[in-house]
Amino acid sequence: MVTTTILATTTLTTATTLSTKKCCSSKSSSSVPPLITALTARRKTNANTRRRKRRTTTRRRATTTRTSHEDAFEAKSPTTKKSKNLKCELVSNVANRFTVKGTILLGAHVNADDVYNMLTDYENASRVFASTIKKVEYLGFEEEVEDGEARRPGAVKRIKQTCNWKFFIFGGNFNIELGVVENDAKRHMTCTLEGAASQRKFGFLREFEGSWEVEENGEEGTKVTHVLSVKPSLTPPYASDIFVKQVEGILEDVEREVGSWENGYAVPMHRR
Repeated sequence: MVTTTILATTTLTTATTLSTKKCCSSKSSSSVPPLITALTARRKTNANTRRRKRRTTTRRRATTTRTSHEDAFEAKSPTTKKSKNLKCELVSNVANRFTVKGTILLGAHVNADDVYNMLTDYENASRVFASTIKKVEYLGFEEEVEDGEARRPGAVKRIKQTCNWKFFIFGGNFNIELGVVENDAKRHMTCTLEGAASQRKFGFLREFEGSWEVEENGEEGTKVTHVLSVKPSLTPPYASDIFVKQVEGILEDVEREVGSWENGYAVPMHRR
């Protein structure tokens, strides 16, 4: 009898507890208004959307940064395909004086004299080398070189060039005066920086010397060699790569010009 009473009491207590919990749970759920529930869901959705946008923006910035770095190193690793007949290399770099040598084979059908005529036609150089030379002015003859060494009259010719330069997104032009010595028999020409001392001290270039040579190279065709030796007033980053690329571009201009000929190239007026 006592045992039965205890079991009945325990069962009644347990049922009452479960009923109370269920009632409280029901009241708790029903106490949250539907509007608050909707606003909470909307805030969660907006937070997820903002997180997705931040991730997308971060990925875009990373891609843009990589692209910018690749563009900045374009001068060091050019992607343009050069002519298979063209070779260009840095010969030396002594005290920031860079010497670059380039050669190109133009084919046996190209007359070496015509190529030499084109290279010594200074007044039309801006047409052939449009990316490098903006303007050329022929100044006439010079009796002797700066160190006083005697020359035959007319051996040194003076020209004034307006040259273009470009470094990444920057660019401009500068003027230089050059003394040119031609050896028609050997199809060889050299040019050096001339003019007043202020040109060397305050100009874009401290030292400049260039040479051209045109040779008949048997079955391989006409061979053109260009050597550029330059010391800039300020040395830019990757200077050696910039000068090598410049010589490559000049020789490609020569190849392009020769490819447009139909009847060769006439002797320029100052050599007649």
